[in-house]
Amino acid sequence: MSTEWPLRQDPEAPVIIALALVTDADALGFVVLDDEDDWFISDGTELSEDVLVNRENFGKLSVREALDLLPQLAALAEMPTGMAADWDPDHRAWLLSSVTGSDDEDEDIRLLAQRRAAWEFEGSPDDEVQISSGLTELPTGSERPVRAVRQVVREQDGTWLFVGFEVPEAEDFEVEGLELEHVAKLYPDVRTVLKAAPGQVYDRETPDAEWELVEG
Repeated sequence: MSTEWPLRQDPEAPVIIALALVTDADALGFVVLDDEDDWFISDGTELSEDVLVNRENFGKLSVREALDLLPQLAALAEMPTGMAADWDPDHRAWLLSSVTGSDDEDEDIRLLAQRRAAWEFEGSPDDEVQISSGLTELPTGSERPVRAVRQVVREQDGTWLFVGFEVPEAEDFEVEGLELEHVAKLYPDVRTVLKAAPGQVYDRETPDAEWELVEG
């Protein structure tokens, strides 16, 4: 068995974790990776404005201890900061979403200004885009399907749609909303087509193929 550390965070870095999970790991609800790359792991309980309530519900573990307790965290190794993941125990999979805002409005404004200043592509990093729901699911089993974007659509109004290979062509599919920067980080090979103008569509036949402009 490989002993390579699977996460990018320091194994000894602290995480905030619901104390209920220390005694019952099966109660896992969701995790959040904040803008400082720190983990918040919960049984579904949200942080309270009451400090005493938080002390009753949450404690600290190291990242290493959290991974020992919840090995499915390893599947989130590439999850960008500013994202959350709900745990689906029936399918043993994570369901990704973008976190919008925090309790510190001034800090949110500062961080968003930094993100926008560093953004090199069309649109804005915090634009909400549509992405086929299969691309927001991270299975943790031994057999994991290939997750890759097949089609990138820039609608006439400037909004974006990303469709994965898990969607058969010419079939209806469900979508989820993610921030554009999160899609670019989860699927970095789409960055070369984030130059698309409104009305353009890029497609490719396989995950390793070059993108082709097929419309616009």
